[in-house]
Parts: sequence; C-alpha cells; structure tokens
Amino acid sequence: MEAKISLVLLANGSQAALDRCLDSCFRQSYSEFELLVFTDETVQVAREDERLRVYETSLADPGALRVAALRRATTDYLMFLEAADFLVGTDALAIFMTRLAEQQSDLAITNLVFYKEAEFIYPFSRAKTRALTVNNYLLCARLYGSFRRLGGNLIAKDLLTRLGEQLGTLATQDLYLKLCLLAKRPVYLSDACYAYSIENGRQLPAFSWQADYHLGPAAGLVKQIQASHYQASVPKKLALAVCLDEYSAGKVDVLLYSLERNNPGGGVIYLIYEELTPQTKAWLIRLGQGFVNFKLEFIKLSLLDRHLLNKISLAGNHLPVSAYYRILLPNLLPEVDRVLYLDYDTLVVNDLTSLWQSDLEGHFLGCIRDLGVTIKNGWSNDLLGKYGENYFNSGVLLMDLALLRKYSLTSYFYQFILEATDFFVLGDQDAYNLYFKDAVKYLGVENNYVCKLFSSDLASEHRKLQEINVLHFLGTEKPWRDASNYPKEMLPAVTSYRNYRQELRAKYDLKAEQPALTVLVLVTTVLELDRCLESIYYQDYPNLELVVVDMSEAAVVLTSLQKYQAIYGDIKYYQASSTANAAELIQSWANQAKGELMTVISSKDCFNKNEPFRQMVNYLQQEQLDLIGSMHMRYLTEDGSFRGFPVSGEFEDTGSHSITDLVASYAGEYQQLSGFIFKRELLATSEPATSELELVKNLLAASQKRATWKDYAWILTVK
Repeated sequence: MEAKISLVLLANGSQAALDRCLDSCFRQSYSEFELLVFTDETVQVAREDERLRVYETSLADPGALRVAALRRATTDYLMFLEAADFLVGTDALAIFMTRLAEQQSDLAITNLVFYKEAEFIYPFSRAKTRALTVNNYLLCARLYGSFRRLGGNLIAKDLLTRLGEQLGTLATQDLYLKLCLLAKRPVYLSDACYAYSIENGRQLPAFSWQADYHLGPAAGLVKQIQASHYQASVPKKLALAVCLDEYSAGKVDVLLYSLERNNPGGGVIYLIYEELTPQTKAWLIRLGQGFVNFKLEFIKLSLLDRHLLNKISLAGNHLPVSAYYRILLPNLLPEVDRVLYLDYDTLVVNDLTSLWQSDLEGHFLGCIRDLGVTIKNGWSNDLLGKYGENYFNSGVLLMDLALLRKYSLTSYFYQFILEATDFFVLGDQDAYNLYFKDAVKYLGVENNYVCKLFSSDLASEHRKLQEINVLHFLGTEKPWRDASNYPKEMLPAVTSYRNYRQELRAKYDLKAEQPALTVLVLVTTVLELDRCLESIYYQDYPNLELVVVDMSEAAVVLTSLQKYQAIYGDIKYYQASSTANAAELIQSWANQAKGELMTVISSKDCFNKNEPFRQMVNYLQQEQLDLIGSMHMRYLTEDGSFRGFPVSGEFEDTGSHSITDLVASYAGEYQQLSGFIFKRELLATSEPATSELELVKNLLAASQKRATWKDYAWILTVK
C-alpha cells in the first residue's frame, strides 16, 4: 500500500501562479495525497477534487501555517508548498515517495531548482543523495538552499508533533536544522522536482549563521577540561612530526637540518610515511645519523591506516592523501603526549622551546591564524561565517595527543571527515577548522609565518626574519622554485632557505657524490638575466660551477651576480667584447672550467623546473654516455605564452643518428649547445669552431654514446 502525503499550501500572491501550483499537484501520477489549502480569499481556489480541502483563514506567518497544517493533516507525511512554486513534471511526488521508501527516511530535504522566465536553473546539478548526519547537516544547510525554503521537503508528521511549541516559532532554516536532529534517518535527495520561482524579484533567503556553530563535541569538552583544572604534561625534549610522501620526502631535508641547527635541546622527529623509495629513505637515514640533537624515527602506516585513509575522498581539493596522515597522530604515537606537527614546506629559523612550552589551557590544539591566505581571500568567511577571522593554518599544530586520545576524538574526527570531505576546499585544514572550532588555543603568528605576509598591506603583519620561529612557504612560491618573480619582500626568506640548503650540502659533502657540472652562461643582454641565474641556482643538483661570460658590456651584470655570490660562493666572471665570437669563447672556457661535465645557456633563456640537471646527469652516468641532449619550450615575450612539441619524458638512444637525422627528428634542437650536458673534455679537445652549430657537430663527432631526453629541460625566449 502506498504511503499517503499531505500537501499543504498557503494560497496567496498571484492568481496565475497559484493556478500553476494547483495544476502541478493534480497532474501528479502519484494519487495518494490530500491537498490542504489555506486561503485569505485574495485568490480563488476553483477546483473540484475529493482530495482538496480548503480553509479560509488569515494566517499571517509560516509558523501559524505549520501549526494549522499539523492539526488538520490526516496522513503520516507532510510537504509544504508555496503558491509561487510548483511540482516539476507529473512524477515529482512518485519520485519523492519512492526515494523516501528506499532511504527508509522520516525527513527528506530535496534538491533545489529555480524557475525564471520559463526556464529551469539547476544550481546543484551535481549534488548527490546522502544521509544527513550530525557531521554534515550544518554543512549541507550552508550549501544547499533547500533548507531555507519552506516548500518541497518531505517531513514525517511525528517529527512536527515532537517540535511542540517550536513548530510555530522557528525560522524556516532553524526548523529544518532542528528536524535533522530529531529525525531517525534524515536524507538529502539529489532529485530536483520542486521548482522555486525567482520571478518578480523573489529570492531565496540567505543562510543565517547560528550563534553557536559547532560540528562536534570538541568545544564542549574544552569547557569541561578547563573546569577540571587540567594541566598538560610538557616533556623537556621536543617531539615533532612530519608527514611525507615521495615528493615531500625529497624536499624535507632542509627543514630537518634547520630543526637540528636551531634547537640544541633536541628531541625526536617522527617521519610518518606510507611508501618511500629505498634511495629517499637511505638519504633521510644518513641525514639523521649526522644529527647530534635529534633522533629521526620512521613510522610507516599500517595496512589498517592505509585502508582508513583510502576511504577519504580527495575530489575537489588539491592536497595529496599524505596531508591527512596527521589526523592519525594520536594513534600512531601512542606513547607521546604532546607533538609539534610541521608541514614539509616550513623552515625553522629559531629555537622552538617557547612554542613547545606554550600553555594550551585545556585546548586540544595550539595553532596560528591563517592571516596570509585564507582569511584574506574570503574562503574562511564562506566556511565559518562571522568567525572567519579565526580560521587557522594547519601547517603548524601543537597537539595535545593525550587529550585527543582520552576523549577518542581521532575516531570521531575521522568519521566527520568521511561524511563531510566533499565540502572542503583545503582538505583536512578545513576539517580541523570546522571540527575544532572554539577548541584551539591561538598562538603568535611568528610560529607559523606564511611568507606572503612579508608583502602584506598591513604593517602589523610584518615581522623581521630574526623575530620568526617558523617560516612557511605556503602556496606555489616555494624556495626550491624559480623565485625571480616572487615579491621582493619575500626574497630574504628564500635566501635563508637556500643558505640552510647550502650548509646542508657542505656538511654532508654532497658535492663529492655527483660529478661537477660547469654551467656556462653567455650574457649578450641583461634582459632576463636574473631569471636565467635563478633557474640555475634553484636546481636540486649540489655540485655546480657557474661561469658567466659577459658580452653585454653592461655594469648591471655584476650587480645581479653579487646576490648569488653571497649564497653560493665563487662565481667565475669574464668580461668579453660584444663583438667576440661566442663559439670561440665557449671553447676557450671548456679548457679552463673545472667541471667533469658542462652545459651552456644564453642569459636570455633559462632552465625548466629544478630537476633537469639531476635527471640528465643520473642517466648519463647510468648509461655511461658522453653526451645527452634535451628538448625546449619556447617563451614568446609578445603574448607571454609557452609553446612546445609533445614530450614523453623518456630517454632515447641517439648514438646511431647522424646530425642531419637528429635535426630532422628534433625540430629546433641540435642547432645550439643549450639543452646539452656533455663531458667537458669532448669540447676542450675538439677542433676549433666559429659557430655553435659547428660546436654541436664537433661534439656529436667526438661522442661515442649519446641520448636525447624527450622532456623540456630548458626554455628558449623568442621576441
């Protein structure tokens, strides 16, 4: 037997709109309904149907309508309708009632469709049917307008009865929020079969932020903890945690070295990971073996940990799954009561003792407001409403693991993430902000200083480098990338990072592990010189010799070199006439350079990314090559576009190819020395040449084993 539903309609407004609404009800293929119409006689209900009951009334507000409807309804379910709206199609009720039965639900909030000028507008076409839980119902209400319209949702009569006097007093949004908490199985239906008219200036009410907006028990628990006069145990030695995947593990060594260098009190650094290559892990082990103050401990995720993490949807946010490892820290470190979590793209530039000893006053987390990014771009207000200024960055978290374990919050927090993750833009950072709202202690910005703040318009957000404990290279402006276009205020932080990297390389004598590579820069114009130099020095190759041959006759070249000289040491500089033969200069320096290997580039061009040197040299050594070529992109200054041919990233043996074949096969390549890495002795001992093309031919003739890397190693500037 089909369930029966009461449709409740307040007849007012336009007669035409009311007739459209009534027609949509009586056209329904699902016939088990009664239609209760309350009218103030300003419009006519001219219908004859045994299912229709008309009540003349002067109801002034939605609350009174709900009370009157509950008193007169004879069915188990109610759906309110507004006279300006209507049911879409003839099967709307059939679809709704079928879904209600499938979901075994006592409350169904249905998807929203707008109607204007004979067109339907579907703002949430990708919405999915989902259970409404304590973890996500507020997020759904914030996103979906269906919670802010009275009509179109299906409600068990029993739920309305249980509201008591609140049925007549609650605002529409608050009504549905309350019903979500009362219902045994509330659901959100993706079906959009109730049209909300936005004609004649009518608009959906805005979301109303609650005064007490919490999505979990954390804030309430903090009040209990504080009332109990809880005092956290703070160990003397630091305990830090960094979560890694293969990419971040290749960048984290500078952070770890900065911790060792600036914290003589020492402690333990826990490295949380799922899989690392043997080479990456071996380097981190070697790094730790050289530490005096800190011990590195590797914590590998279990199969159960991986299973739990793999259930978290990453759709819609740019973060890798490794960003979520930190939510498991209370369980991964069961013997640790307090830990300081750091993102891999941070740099510790001062002693962390004061941060470590911070009194969290019974809060679960110590954190720093995200002044640099999220609060400024407005997302924090979208997520937290009037509390947006309290949005914090999760890249530095002082965590009371003992408290988190005591109240089993890891399990609850994990479940919250599972049920709410598709509402997040910034992954678990959004989750932390929502779930732990009013359960965190805010610490000074110097403990997580996002480098964007260096160029902030607000002087109050500026800090001197020596005043900062933790630098955070948040966003795309990483210190291991090309910094030539970074804000000048940020460059001291980038320089600081690179100084630490140079110290690290020197301490572990990393130069000795790679053959010296001489990079010869031919300066014919000062334009793009900084970009060229930057592309050399942000490479992750530790053993470079830089030779600058200046044919520009411009004094500014030396100025550009000085800032790199301060970080990287000796730079060989040679001033040449602008009329000198470039090929002869290159060959001359091939005899004077110290590198076993050599590459050449024009100052107006640059290398692409920070990996070409390492990848090409590794392959050259592995295959015992004499020479390896590569491909390039073209940068068109006229429109700022980059152009290139398809690349596969593979290495191709080209030992049997002639110069003619190579030029034909690799359009634009093999006509200049840029993009080659070769054994320097090949050029030093070859026949004299008067052009770069002759030099290329000489190199090819002298090389016995060679290859081409089918990837973009460098960028050619085209004016």
